[in-house]
Amino acid sequence: MRLEPRPMFTIPVFDVVDDTVTTRPHDTRTLDVPKNLARRTSTVSFDASSRVHCVSTEGKALIYAAFTTPLSSRAEGEECLVADRAFRATVAHPGNYRLSAVIRNEESGGVPAAYA
Repeated sequence: MRLEPRPMFTIPVFDVVDDTVTTRPHDTRTLDVPKNLARRTSTVSFDASSRVHCVSTEGKALIYAAFTTPLSSRAEGEECLVADRAFRATVAHPGNYRLSAVIRNEESGGVPAAYA
Protein backbone atom coordinates (compact mmCIF):
# COMPACT_ATOMS: atom_id res chain seq x y z
CA MET A 1 0.00 0.00 0.00
CA ARG A 2 1.43 3.34 -1.04
CA LEU A 3 0.90 6.31 1.22
CA GLU A 4 -0.03 9.57 -0.47
CA PRO A 5 1.49 12.77 0.90
CA ARG A 6 -0.99 14.83 2.87
CA PRO A 7 -1.57 18.42 1.78
CA MET A 8 0.12 21.06 3.90
CA PHE A 9 -2.33 22.87 6.17
CA THR A 10 -1.47 26.57 5.98
CA ILE A 11 -2.49 29.67 7.93
CA PRO A 12 -2.40 33.25 6.63
CA VAL A 13 -0.52 35.81 8.72
CA PHE A 14 -0.47 39.59 8.47
CA ASP A 15 2.95 41.27 8.80
CA VAL A 16 2.21 44.21 11.10
CA VAL A 17 5.09 46.36 9.83
CA ASP A 18 5.02 45.64 6.07
CA ASP A 19 1.20 45.40 5.80
CA THR A 20 1.56 42.19 3.79
CA VAL A 21 -0.22 38.84 4.05
CA THR A 22 1.62 35.55 3.62
CA THR A 23 0.51 31.95 4.00
CA ARG A 24 2.60 29.88 6.37
CA PRO A 25 2.67 26.16 7.24
CA HIS A 26 0.59 25.34 10.35
CA ASP A 27 3.68 24.10 12.19
CA THR A 28 5.67 27.32 11.69
CA ARG A 29 7.27 28.23 15.02
CA THR A 30 6.04 31.32 16.90
CA LEU A 31 7.02 33.28 20.00
CA ASP A 32 4.96 35.42 22.35
CA VAL A 33 5.43 39.18 21.93
CA PRO A 34 7.22 40.70 24.94
CA LYS A 35 5.32 43.66 26.46
CA ASN A 36 8.28 45.99 26.08
CA LEU A 37 9.28 45.07 22.50
CA ALA A 38 10.27 48.09 20.40
CA ARG A 39 7.61 47.66 17.72
CA ARG A 40 9.52 49.81 15.25
CA THR A 41 12.17 47.10 14.94
CA SER A 42 9.54 44.32 14.57
CA THR A 43 12.17 41.57 14.22
CA VAL A 44 13.74 39.46 16.93
CA SER A 45 16.44 36.82 16.87
CA PHE A 46 16.05 33.41 18.55
CA ASP A 47 19.30 31.56 19.25
CA ALA A 48 20.14 27.87 19.60
CA SER A 49 20.02 28.24 23.41
CA SER A 50 16.33 29.30 23.28
CA ARG A 51 17.06 32.94 24.02
CA VAL A 52 15.32 35.84 22.33
CA HIS A 53 17.41 38.89 21.42
CA CYS A 54 15.60 42.15 20.65
CA VAL A 55 15.39 45.85 21.49
CA SER A 56 13.15 47.14 24.28
CA THR A 57 10.97 50.26 24.15
CA GLU A 58 13.73 52.00 26.14
CA GLY A 59 16.23 51.24 23.35
CA LYS A 60 18.15 48.69 25.44
CA ALA A 61 19.08 45.14 24.51
CA LEU A 62 16.50 42.67 25.75
CA ILE A 63 17.54 39.02 26.13
CA TYR A 64 15.29 36.39 27.70
CA ALA A 65 14.59 32.66 27.57
CA ALA A 66 11.53 31.57 25.58
CA PHE A 67 9.75 28.57 24.13
CA THR A 68 8.28 28.34 20.66
CA THR A 69 4.75 27.16 19.84
CA PRO A 70 3.21 26.20 16.49
CA LEU A 71 1.29 28.78 14.50
CA SER A 72 -1.79 26.53 14.61
CA SER A 73 -2.06 27.16 18.38
CA ARG A 74 -2.59 30.90 17.88
CA ALA A 75 -6.02 32.58 17.86
CA GLU A 76 -7.57 34.78 15.16
CA GLY A 77 -6.07 38.28 15.34
CA GLU A 78 -3.47 37.29 17.94
CA GLU A 79 -0.15 39.06 17.59
CA CYS A 80 2.92 36.88 17.78
CA LEU A 81 6.44 36.67 16.42
CA VAL A 82 6.49 34.30 13.42
CA ALA A 83 9.62 32.45 12.25
CA ASP A 84 10.86 33.46 8.81
CA ARG A 85 11.97 29.92 7.93
CA ALA A 86 11.13 26.34 8.77
CA PHE A 87 14.50 25.38 10.23
CA ARG A 88 15.47 25.35 13.88
CA ALA A 89 17.91 27.95 15.11
CA THR A 90 21.57 26.94 15.15
CA VAL A 91 24.68 28.63 16.49
CA ALA A 92 25.63 29.67 12.97
CA HIS A 93 22.10 30.65 11.93
CA PRO A 94 19.83 32.03 14.66
CA GLY A 95 16.14 32.13 13.81
CA ASN A 96 14.54 35.43 12.86
CA TYR A 97 10.96 36.16 13.87
CA ARG A 98 8.70 38.99 12.63
CA LEU A 99 5.84 40.72 14.38
CA SER A 100 2.64 39.40 12.80
CA ALA A 101 -1.05 38.81 13.46
CA VAL A 102 -2.87 35.55 12.73
CA ILE A 103 -5.64 35.56 10.12
CA ARG A 104 -8.16 32.72 10.33
CA ASN A 105 -11.16 34.39 8.70
CA GLU A 106 -10.75 35.22 5.00
CA GLU A 107 -13.94 37.36 5.13
CA SER A 108 -11.82 40.12 6.65
CA GLY A 109 -10.09 40.58 3.29
CA GLY A 110 -6.87 39.18 4.69
CA VAL A 111 -6.33 41.88 7.32
CA PRO A 112 -7.24 41.42 11.00
CA ALA A 113 -9.94 43.90 12.09
CA ALA A 114 -7.51 45.69 14.44
CA TYR A 115 -5.35 46.65 11.43
CA ALA A 116 -8.03 47.41 8.81
